[in-house]
Amino acid sequence: MAEGTKTTLLLNGEIWQDGSLIKAGVKIVDGKIDEIITDQHLPAEATTVIDVAGKMILPGGVDIHAHIQDGAETFYYGTCSSLKGGITTVLDMPPFKTVTNEIQCKKRIEWGKKEAVADFGLIGGILIDLEDLENLNEIKECGVHLFKIFMLSCPSMELLWKSVQFAARTGMRLVVHMEEPTLLNTVDWNDPLGFVKANPPSAENVAVAHLLEMARSAGAPIHVCHVSSARTAELIDTYKGWGVDVTAETAPHYLLLNENEFYSQPDRVVVTPALRTAEDNRVLWQALEDGVIDAIISDHFLGALPVSSSVRRSAQDAEPGIAGLEVTLPLLYDRGVRAGNISLKRLIETISSKPAALAKIDYRKGKIAEKMDADLLVFDPRESWTVKTLGKNSRISTLPYEGWQLEGRIEKTLVRGKVVWDGKNILCEPGWGDYIPADNKNSKK
Repeated sequence: MAEGTKTTLLLNGEIWQDGSLIKAGVKIVDGKIDEIITDQHLPAEATTVIDVAGKMILPGGVDIHAHIQDGAETFYYGTCSSLKGGITTVLDMPPFKTVTNEIQCKKRIEWGKKEAVADFGLIGGILIDLEDLENLNEIKECGVHLFKIFMLSCPSMELLWKSVQFAARTGMRLVVHMEEPTLLNTVDWNDPLGFVKANPPSAENVAVAHLLEMARSAGAPIHVCHVSSARTAELIDTYKGWGVDVTAETAPHYLLLNENEFYSQPDRVVVTPALRTAEDNRVLWQALEDGVIDAIISDHFLGALPVSSSVRRSAQDAEPGIAGLEVTLPLLYDRGVRAGNISLKRLIETISSKPAALAKIDYRKGKIAEKMDADLLVFDPRESWTVKTLGKNSRISTLPYEGWQLEGRIEKTLVRGKVVWDGKNILCEPGWGDYIPADNKNSKK
């Protein structure tokens, strides 16, 4: 073993590889996967040996839509949450007009490098007006592949069309929060379902049809954020069938929660798009399994901080958004895989390999293979636990899943070969997380 080389072995586990679980271990050398050990031999040069008998070894999750340095969340605490939830790489979704040129991009990268404990990338934007497009090509050179428009900010038709054309010309994928503002209504807060009625699914459906038709016309790659309704999934399926380069994501709350939550915990489920019906939940599960929806994301957003989980706001005072990075993967395993709503294969694809490919970081992230970053999860599929708020290294006091009993827990999280979460504590200092640039060399010029 060369001087200074660090070798870690994970032995006796079930490893996710090539679409199935096999009895194997992993040899890690200097943060990279060096070998898949199928005969369970013990190389003499091992520095650290971790016995994971009875556990799964899964690829670390990649979340391509999380508001990490935004609202009350920060690079440090947000990435602590991600490590606890098995998300080893997060793409930070910036506030308005934050990543639209090289200077802004480099400033945010340096910020993240000082504080993050998980690896991270950036989304470009958020675009508000035409001036945001003037130097947007610079962020491609900084390793950004995805850029965003938020339709609830009422972007002009000209900005929408020029952004679609920019995506077609550069190969960068346009990410859109798709809700047509003119179809929204004033909320009647005296009605328990007032927020749901004021934010109807038709607002999402109309926006999706509009933007996908634009993308079809221009030949642009486009991504539908946080799909909430069955009709949206149908539209995406149709346009995929027509050859449009459209991809889509959804979040746990659109699979596991519905509008009835407004009768019991309205302050914790104010989110845009709004929660829909149980039938929408059912269709979205099927769309996820069938490949119509490509990725699972958290859309993690932490608004103003209540003093404790016992202090409840009114729904009217709640900032739209749900913070869920630390529970996304366990939720989807228990309520998805164990409940028969989705296969383990699709869970791994939608939470690891596909989002890594969409962000163009799959040259390092998203799968367990030789020469890839050793971003790994030691997952105990049989351990039962209760979801709680305000855990260690977490400031999240508004989880709508509080009190849920889940089976399947992340025992350890490794980022580039280092155990950074041991099931109880964060084991790395701020700045362990590294910026992972997109591989944009094969995109259009």
